Amino acid sequence: MSLLQRVVGQRGSLFRVCGARSLAALRTTNPGYRPQSTGAAESAAHETAARPFDEIPGPKGLPLIGTAWDYTPFGRFPVKTNMRDSFRERTRTYGSIYREKLGPLDLVVISDPKEIGKVFRNEGRYPERLPLMSIKTYRELKKLPVGLVNLNGEEWQRVRSSVQKDLMRPKTVGAYASLQDDVSRDLVDVIRALTEKEDSGGQVHNFTSYVYRWALESISVVVLDKRLGCMTLDDLEPGSDAQLMIDGVNDFFDAFVKLELSAVGLYKYISTPMWRKFEKEIDLWHTVAAKLLKEKLDKSPAEDGKSAESDTDFLQSLLSRNDVTFEEAMLTAVELLFGGIDTTGNTLMFNLFCLAKNPEAQKKLYQEIMEVISAGQPVDDKMLNKMHYLRAVVKETFRVYPTAPNNLRILDRDIVLSGYVVPAKTKILMATDVISSHPEYYPEPEVFKPERWLRTRDDESSGVQPFTHLPFGYGPRMCIGRRFAEQELYLGLIRIVQNFHVGWSGKDMKQVNRMIQAPDRDSFVFRKRA
Repeated sequence: MSLLQRVVGQRGSLFRVCGARSLAALRTTNPGYRPQSTGAAESAAHETAARPFDEIPGPKGLPLIGTAWDYTPFGRFPVKTNMRDSFRERTRTYGSIYREKLGPLDLVVISDPKEIGKVFRNEGRYPERLPLMSIKTYRELKKLPVGLVNLNGEEWQRVRSSVQKDLMRPKTVGAYASLQDDVSRDLVDVIRALTEKEDSGGQVHNFTSYVYRWALESISVVVLDKRLGCMTLDDLEPGSDAQLMIDGVNDFFDAFVKLELSAVGLYKYISTPMWRKFEKEIDLWHTVAAKLLKEKLDKSPAEDGKSAESDTDFLQSLLSRNDVTFEEAMLTAVELLFGGIDTTGNTLMFNLFCLAKNPEAQKKLYQEIMEVISAGQPVDDKMLNKMHYLRAVVKETFRVYPTAPNNLRILDRDIVLSGYVVPAKTKILMATDVISSHPEYYPEPEVFKPERWLRTRDDESSGVQPFTHLPFGYGPRMCIGRRFAEQELYLGLIRIVQNFHVGWSGKDMKQVNRMIQAPDRDSFVFRKRA
């Protein structure tokens, strides 16, 4: 019996925390969905002059392991600190399309926006991506649903079309703005108290831990409909739900990146020490999440102080869908809690660093904030929609400091890319991070310039070309938590910049790879605004 089953005292599925049955019968397709049409010119069958797949240039590797050695701590592009540079250097050497073998993984890497657009136009009704094998393996061993991120085909479409109703509608997300704003205001109170300590000099030591607390608290008010008490000056109680969840995410990612990027994948066959660490952290995390979700479900609407038609009862709305099982809905809630800590927290850190290093941009953002929101005034989604420079700052930060640098698809048909036939089922990595540093697409790419994202007077759009910037992916399979993540990020930036001038001390921030990018330091200096 698993840890979570013991916590909830139920047999059967890990997430049947209330002894509930599966929801209504599953719907296998979404009747409203229509695949995008593809022009004949984009099909390999209509491009007889295309060169064969084997002629795509690329680095020559060793038998069996390919170029995997390059990404070890002893290679040219260590995974943790320098993997991004491999895409840029290989593109300079081989061009906007190249092929690379990393152990059993045979990749085609492209960095031409027009070709990237072609891939997305050909992804078909059921866009496919590589599963996260370590997570998939864990869930299969535990008899769990594999989760939305690991599904493909009709099963992916069924679950995605249902749960996105609660995650992608602007009205639904906007209803939580005031709740998430309260969390950001509490973060400001914590920063203020820490900087007012004697001899602090405005420095907040270990700021990353407070940002992770903010991120967990912000997503908890959505998924759990409660505050976890993260926003405090004191250290979180060892063994508390919040501390276990934050520690679990950090330890999980340390093991996760090593398992996912293993050329051999030995953990699939035997229980390695790294696998045992990975399994332990997920078990613990699921135990805490299930406990909190059970507490939420055990409350009646009256106890929650909500009507049956409340706009801010995310979990009950998710569970009311008749086209996903109870277990699938609960696992979606767990994934949102889990994914919301590291990704959004790291992205806030990258934005603050870019503002600290670019005081003119910070000044313009502060002016916009004060024009739209007076001090102490609650922020709602309508105000956020007026803040164009804020959105431009976030986009420019994603360009310079991407949290997820690339996208990957597996097409169900042959396609011609940059003059080469790429067979169906090939792994195609779209290196938008390479594009972001190219002057052809971003003049003065080394300059942090949010203005490049603003509309001009004579044009209704910015000068940025399509498919050069995809921080949340694109199309039906874009990041399902995008709208909540953006709203949370906007609110955090508004409250911090409204109250503090953000500075930086010491060496510049660099990114480290934990499957998503994370900051290597947090040397912020906050000075209260007059």
